Amino acid sequence: MKSFVYISILLLSVIATANAQFVKNNNISKVEFYFQKNELDSAKKYIDIASKESQYINDAKTWFYKSIIYKDLYKLKEKELLISPLRDEVTTSLQQLLLVDTNKTYQSETESLIKYISSTYYNDAARALTVPDIEVAKINFEFYHTLTSLSSMDKKLIQENIIQFKFALATAIGTIDEETALDSTQKEALKNIYTEILAIDKQNAAANYNLSLLYYNEGVDLANNIDYDSDFDKLLEVQDKIASLFSNALPYMLKAYQLDYRKEDALEGLKSIYRGLNNEEKSAYYENELKSIKK
Repeated sequence: MKSFVYISILLLSVIATANAQFVKNNNISKVEFYFQKNELDSAKKYIDIASKESQYINDAKTWFYKSIIYKDLYKLKEKELLISPLRDEVTTSLQQLLLVDTNKTYQSETESLIKYISSTYYNDAARALTVPDIEVAKINFEFYHTLTSLSSMDKKLIQENIIQFKFALATAIGTIDEETALDSTQKEALKNIYTEILAIDKQNAAANYNLSLLYYNEGVDLANNIDYDSDFDKLLEVQDKIASLFSNALPYMLKAYQLDYRKEDALEGLKSIYRGLNNEEKSAYYENELKSIKK
């Protein structure tokens, strides 16, 4: 019996030694060993070391492992956070992976990772708008945009997502404080948002209409607050500014009207814009159009 036990122990020792030979004494092998055992913290420790070592820094495998390890840690530890350092590290690793994986060894896996991580950024950007935490929403959206620009995802779908987010962002900015008027910074932010939407889709009727209103209302505010006791040159300067704002508003309102968007409102807008530009003939034309559809 004693002999049998001795042989069994010896045999187990030989097997263990044989298995140990498959684990090389380098940091990538340690990463693979701990990752396969699902010991993510240990895998992270060694991938962080390996990704700074000269022999691994340009190896696609290094950045693939770093991407998936940090992705799994993100899901485990920071999935509910709107801002996740672990997820941001996934993005950085994926960018490096795309750079060094010239043979596209991990192309399929990279696409899957990009699709998953970018979707979490987009969802958290939208979630931040409901708080609202606009700056956090913007940060997450920029990460989404960065990742999707590197992928082969459906570009039309990406553009639709971008437009949808920007409209949601505009709504959030417009409702930050419903009891007070928008300040100049908020107005400029909204102008930029609608301009960015139109850079993607010139035919977007809502963006055309809303951008026109921003310019028009700014002109009206200036007109309502003219100080007629100002010196003549100052008065002319303000009047020129008002005319410029109405001129800026005009093409966007015309486009909204051509696209048959909020037709009555668009006609009212055109009537008022042309009146503000002292073009009574055009103003009367759109006023008559408005009356005709109200009959």
